Amino acid sequence: MGHSSVGVLVVMLVILVLVMEDRGLGVLGARGVRTRSPHVVHTKYGELRGVITNLGSRVRGNVEAFLGIPYASPPLGNLRLMPPGTPSPWSNIKEADRMGPVCPQRLPDIRNETEALKNMSRGRYQYLRRLLPYLKNQSEDCLYLNIFTPVGVNERRRVHLRACPKTETGTIVP
Repeated sequence: MGHSSVGVLVVMLVILVLVMEDRGLGVLGARGVRTRSPHVVHTKYGELRGVITNLGSRVRGNVEAFLGIPYASPPLGNLRLMPPGTPSPWSNIKEADRMGPVCPQRLPDIRNETEALKNMSRGRYQYLRRLLPYLKNQSEDCLYLNIFTPVGVNERRRVHLRACPKTETGTIVP
């Protein structure tokens, strides 16, 4: 998977999460009660434990969420604008219970509703008001995945995350 493919994957995941949030599924917020997952997932880089939560009334059942999983080392400092490297391994169980920071972006100023509505539709304004709290935690160290899986799925039918042999970046394999 090339550098541009990783970028496309990240954009697609962010869009999926934002669409789910926009439809009231509560992926990003603390709408549902979250409990610590009893499962520990083994990865190439270390072990993860997620949280179990309900995504909202439109989705039946709970999901196990693994949030803020590093999929690459951030290209910071002298590595800026270079392809990211593999993530650093960890030795203890990583609690995957919080989303990682989002990549830096210039956000529109919507503090003054009257002025903001001169440049955008009311629907976009309302959408941005709901979205902006999730975009406050910005950092160039933003290469993280959020993975959701239904609770109670037969282990043989679960989707597993494994490393691609050629690129060492995560790929979802059925």
